[in-house]
Amino acid sequence: MGLTYDQLKQNVQDWLENSSTSFTTATGSGKAPIDLCIELAELRIAKEVDLTAFRKVSTLSLTGGTATVAVPSDMVIPRYLRIQNGDFLLEKDESFIKEYSKNPSTDTGTVRYYALNQTGTTYTSGNRQTNFLFGPTPALATTVEIGYTIRVPGLSSGNQNTYLGDNAPDAMLYGTLIEAIGYMKETPQTIELWQGYYNRAIQTLANEEQVRMRNDEFRNGELKTMQRGQ
Repeated sequence: MGLTYDQLKQNVQDWLENSSTSFTTATGSGKAPIDLCIELAELRIAKEVDLTAFRKVSTLSLTGGTATVAVPSDMVIPRYLRIQNGDFLLEKDESFIKEYSKNPSTDTGTVRYYALNQTGTTYTSGNRQTNFLFGPTPALATTVEIGYTIRVPGLSSGNQNTYLGDNAPDAMLYGTLIEAIGYMKETPQTIELWQGYYNRAIQTLANEEQVRMRNDEFRNGELKTMQRGQ
């Protein structure tokens, strides 16, 4: 069972008995409230559960003699960095890197550490102004493999199927209902009711993604206790 965009949108209207145009039609913001509720539910789930489907692996090209490189534009959370086909790098804070490599132009060698570094320039939607800072400064051009978490395109009229819609329809439905009843200014008791359903759905999704999917039976044996949502 899964929910397409059209199915989710219709179910939310049916469950809330609200098909008013003020809820389903784009307003002055250019976005219909129900669509914003869907987006907020997707964002909530992505922040609460570490989903394997939202992971990506790419590479960074480091220039010899340069200690920084821009983070990938679609990166949300870095998971690891390693020299391509080589050793993993250790994450440190920016102050450690600057103490380790006091003079980045001369303290060069094989990269061992990395930290996040802000350029001090104003953030824009096209440039986050965030870099990786490496220590020591790479002496030669170096390719670094990076694994990180991304935000994937969400449900919309032009994108009927997504991983969450297909594989976590309960979390998507209850999450959207929570956002929608907030918009409709329902009672705290109503919000609490749907929050309970959402909490159960998100717990079972987290168990599936972060426990069962990442613990194979050969290495860890079968799970002895069934993981249940609360």
